[in-house]
Amino acid sequence: MEVRKILIYLGSSFAGFLVATLITTSPLIGIPFAVITTAIPVVIIRRKEALERARLQHLWPEILDHIISGLQSGLSLAETIVALGSRGPVKSRSIFVIFSENLRSGMDFGYALKELKQTFNDGTTDQVCEVLDFARVSGSRDTSLTLRTLSNFIRRDLALRAEIQAKHSWVKNSAALAAIAPWILLLLLAAQPNTLRAYTSGPGFAILITGAVLTVVAYFWMEKVGKLSETPRIFS
Repeated sequence: MEVRKILIYLGSSFAGFLVATLITTSPLIGIPFAVITTAIPVVIIRRKEALERARLQHLWPEILDHIISGLQSGLSLAETIVALGSRGPVKSRSIFVIFSENLRSGMDFGYALKELKQTFNDGTTDQVCEVLDFARVSGSRDTSLTLRTLSNFIRRDLALRAEIQAKHSWVKNSAALAAIAPWILLLLLAAQPNTLRAYTSGPGFAILITGAVLTVVAYFWMEKVGKLSETPRIFS
């Protein structure tokens, strides 16, 4: 997987270098673009992973509803969770199928929940699994009520996060615009001989390389500023 990522980074870098060189007819100007485009796959992969975690996290209210329904129908906690492999949300079924296989292979329920935590990889799952493990150990009759309360809390938390995320989206959009605008302008101005000579000289090339590095650093800093902190994994 790491080799694949490295190949993606190199491919993106070469594509940026090639496009900039073809437009400006200068390999020297293509080098800063190669530096910048190397960061593009990093941003895409990070956002894809964050989106995948968010999608799984948003399934928990529905999953808890299934668990509550199973408990109220007389099923045990283990049977209810195993049933999620066929009756739960489609996107999470494969995860609970693995959970079911772990139990059938003789794995302890608590360890199976730990594996579930690692698969979902978010703080919300940690909280739910701790509640489920405590319910299994204590055998509390109020498990359904506790899970219902937890489900309502998660729904409110996800709704609040979505609202804050929408308001912070302008930060990410501004960061992307601020990062790309000067380089688009450079491509347009590079058609002029004077601009081309200025930036292919020693000082001009140094300015471009410095600008490329600072652009990447500034963009990731803005991404960090506009990122909403995730639920801490206290029980991981």
